[in-house]
Amino acid sequence: MKQQQFEQQHGALWEEISAILENRSPQPGALPALYRRLSQCLALAEQRGYSPALTDYLHALSSECHMRLYGTVAERPRALMQWMLHDFPCRVRSEWRLLVAAMLAFWATALVLGLLVWYQPQWAYSFMDPDQLEHMRHMYSPGSIRLGRGGAEGDVMMFGYYIWNNVSIGFRTFAGGIFGGLPALFSLAFNGVHLGIVASWLSRDPATTNNFWSFVITHSSFEITGLVLSGMAGMRMGLAMLAPGRMTRRHALVTASRAMFPVAVGAALLTVLAAFVEAFWSASTAISPVIKYAVGGGCWIAVIAFLVLAGRTKAKGSDAA
Repeated sequence: MKQQQFEQQHGALWEEISAILENRSPQPGALPALYRRLSQCLALAEQRGYSPALTDYLHALSSECHMRLYGTVAERPRALMQWMLHDFPCRVRSEWRLLVAAMLAFWATALVLGLLVWYQPQWAYSFMDPDQLEHMRHMYSPGSIRLGRGGAEGDVMMFGYYIWNNVSIGFRTFAGGIFGGLPALFSLAFNGVHLGIVASWLSRDPATTNNFWSFVITHSSFEITGLVLSGMAGMRMGLAMLAPGRMTRRHALVTASRAMFPVAVGAALLTVLAAFVEAFWSASTAISPVIKYAVGGGCWIAVIAFLVLAGRTKAKGSDAA
């Protein structure tokens, strides 16, 4: 159906809803039923790729109906919980193909480079300067005051540094995905190279292996997950630009941004959480490595279980779950 026919068929409905919202209608009690029909119109308009002007108008009209029927103040906390505990994981699962691609770009690169350096350690110098490798060894050496990237000294200052560093990496990965998706994959692969080389290099030395792994095991569950999800969201934006389908590129980008917004915010929250854990937990020398390993393993299980299982009850029968 062409857009002009669609507007002619449903224009009376939209006018009736506008009259109720503007208190010009003698039948305000009909709004719930009309709102359901309006939602169907909005879904059809987005599915068929009608003009952004039409979809924006229907979105605005639908929002006004929602505010009139349900209000906003009392629903905000519940809506936020619904958004983070349902929409975020469901969006991630709905884009599982991109998630697999992002994970392969990071983990496969890290594994390949890690094995290469493990069996042929001289290859580490092909990717990192000797001074960088020696600096890593010194940071994680026994008795180091500044364990890892800051240790317990100046936790608050290091917390701010970790936020700036981690969020900037995640943002660059997400933003790079807009350009066709490939820059996001390159960013993930680059970070995988760094992790694989450093982890393998430090693991070969018995003096540094325990300090390194006990330091990264906990916060990496949030940091790496946030990075991978940032790349996945960026790739979806880039694919919307490359293959908009029946929609215009602008409309496809707007639709993709709305779909990926919970993922981008969820990834940012994971990254901030990683910075907090890294500054106040991972760098603490007062906590034994055994406890860090146990807590770190629990965090990895919790993150994976959340993304796999969260939101399935409320989303029963939904394609997103």
